[in-house]
Amino acid sequence: MPWPPEYQRTSIDFEKFMVTARDHAGLATTNMAWNMVVGVLHALRRRLTPHQALRFADQLPPAIRGLFIEGWDPGAEVASMGSRCDILEEVRSIRREHNFSPDNAIEAVGFALRAVVPSDAFARASAALPPEIRKLWLGVGAPT
Repeated sequence: MPWPPEYQRTSIDFEKFMVTARDHAGLATTNMAWNMVVGVLHALRRRLTPHQALRFADQLPPAIRGLFIEGWDPGAEVASMGSRCDILEEVRSIRREHNFSPDNAIEAVGFALRAVVPSDAFARASAALPPEIRKLWLGVGAPT
């Protein structure tokens, strides 16, 4: 059996993800998008149980999956949902002096995920999320 295609194209998919997140957020560089992406993925993960987080991560391409679980303490208390503004502030707290996350950071990362995660896998990933978190992804259209 050949090695799976998602591992063969890992760097291509990750580059597409970062460029899409950058462009959807209106940022100038992928370096500027980096802290936004890390912040959104980690803020999302903090609001999931280990079971939910692993079900979600299992649907992500390998490099994004690695970033999602990077530095994770599965024994940590699950963070309360809070408001969208609370989550955005948490996203912006990642390396604050180098964080350019715009108001649409959460949506930009969700949009970028849709660009690289097949629709059936994205549906499974979304199904792993609690309803409050799923609401953050509503309105995230499929990229054209």
